[in-house]
Amino acid sequence: MNRALFLDRDGIIIKDVSYPHKIEDLIINNEIIPYLKHFLELGFKLIIVTNQAGISKGKFTMDQYKEFQKELINRLSFLGVYITDTYFCPYHKDGVVEPFNVDSYDRKPKPGMFLKAAKDHNIDISRSFMIGDKFSDIIELESLKCYILESEYNRGEPGTYTTVDDIFWEINSEL
Repeated sequence: MNRALFLDRDGIIIKDVSYPHKIEDLIINNEIIPYLKHFLELGFKLIIVTNQAGISKGKFTMDQYKEFQKELINRLSFLGVYITDTYFCPYHKDGVVEPFNVDSYDRKPKPGMFLKAAKDHNIDISRSFMIGDKFSDIIELESLKCYILESEYNRGEPGTYTTVDDIFWEINSEL
């Protein structure tokens, strides 16, 4: 079975500007690139898992999301980082756009996207890791080890890591 490094998109792979969806707002967190290359070399699948409530809330359209995501994947590939797959959840119970204005088993912290990825790519969740920047990125899967990067959403909270470097050192110590 495969191992995966699951990655939140906004705040981990890219800078989190409120509801990023415009190409001009796509700013890659360059500090993470060497670590992603390292995990590719170790044979990990890199999988983006991202809540995209902006679709449900009418902040941007599905087409805008897809165009933005395609550009992100292209830029990462140019940098030598190859994403195995992306899973996203456009649903939010407080949304205004049908049919996306409902709760979903795919919305983090629920495990829907992760279970789909595990099935699609033969991933052993217990040997994989998740990196996010919100406590909702602690996924409701007991066997998945989750790491939370300190951000504007959790500044100073226990259980967060202050740098990407700290997270990857911790993961490497577990390999």
